[in-house]
Amino acid sequence: MGGDTGIRDVVTGLYVREYFDDVIARELERSRRHGIHLSVLSVVLANLAELSEAGEETALAAVVEAARALQAIVRETDHLFRWEEDELLLLLFNADAEACALKVSQLDQLFRPWRDGGGPVACAVKVRVGGATHEEHLVFASVLQAARETARGGASGPA
Repeated sequence: MGGDTGIRDVVTGLYVREYFDDVIARELERSRRHGIHLSVLSVVLANLAELSEAGEETALAAVVEAARALQAIVRETDHLFRWEEDELLLLLFNADAEACALKVSQLDQLFRPWRDGGGPVACAVKVRVGGATHEEHLVFASVLQAARETARGGASGPA
């Protein structure tokens, strides 16, 4: 990570939100050039404030472990960001709507035990997942917003 100073979150090791603009410009151009789909997934730890009340180390452990779980399943072509304190963002290159829906379903299954207290911390971690796929006629910001709203709204699934 030596050359990544400033673009990596010190807690999770994921890319920081500020680096997203550089990455998305490059990925959108590559997507257009090759005619390949680009999808985005939002993973929200919906009860992070409650976890913080149980102890800051509990909340921090939940975020770090969620980041690790995602890092273990991302492909080399994907990008993973710490978007907000309670939100991680996964940018999927060469992922159409069907692949996006499948990834949302996989992540929903991955985090399902966490919701019942079977995760990395002693209490339930309410992880919500949302996804959306970029289409040529859409502005990417609206795709990003759709994924984030789906995850924050509580209904896991692709937009």
